[in-house]
Amino acid sequence: MPQPANFQLRAAIEEDVATLGEIHVRAWREAYAGMIPDAVLAALNPAQRAAMWRDSLARGRVVHLAERHRTLVGFGTGRPQSDASLPYSGEIAAIYVLRCAQRFGIGRALMAAVARDLLAQDHAGATLWVLEANNTARRFYEALGGKVVASREEERDGFRANGIAYGWPDLTVLT
Repeated sequence: MPQPANFQLRAAIEEDVATLGEIHVRAWREAYAGMIPDAVLAALNPAQRAAMWRDSLARGRVVHLAERHRTLVGFGTGRPQSDASLPYSGEIAAIYVLRCAQRFGIGRALMAAVARDLLAQDHAGATLWVLEANNTARRFYEALGGKVVASREEERDGFRANGIAYGWPDLTVLT
């Protein structure tokens, strides 16, 4: 997918993890306000998120960073499927774009980059989990051709919520 001049994608490196942790927390606070208890959002710790990303990079996971005007504004990554009950072997594990950078094609570009990674790892299809209440994200995934393939109540990070899994049986539609 060609990239407009207003942003660029690159792979994260060790030196990016502190900023990645900060962006991860900021993105959660923006995306999930009103969906996740305020106390949970307030307790998010950028250093803990940075440690998680440091570990992911050390294990060889590719994390795509989106930069706009030389500032990190989003990220995305994939992995092998973490839920054996789902019908596809790949999983889009994270796609986040800060509100200030939405509507510039960054989310689509990150989805395409992650899809290419998964295809290169022989995953023809993938799923992605989203909170059921996150209508903005759900509309985005549906616009990209994602179909609901599962739902469940889940507990994570100190809260309970309903999750929806979107699936793409053919990841080439995202590239």
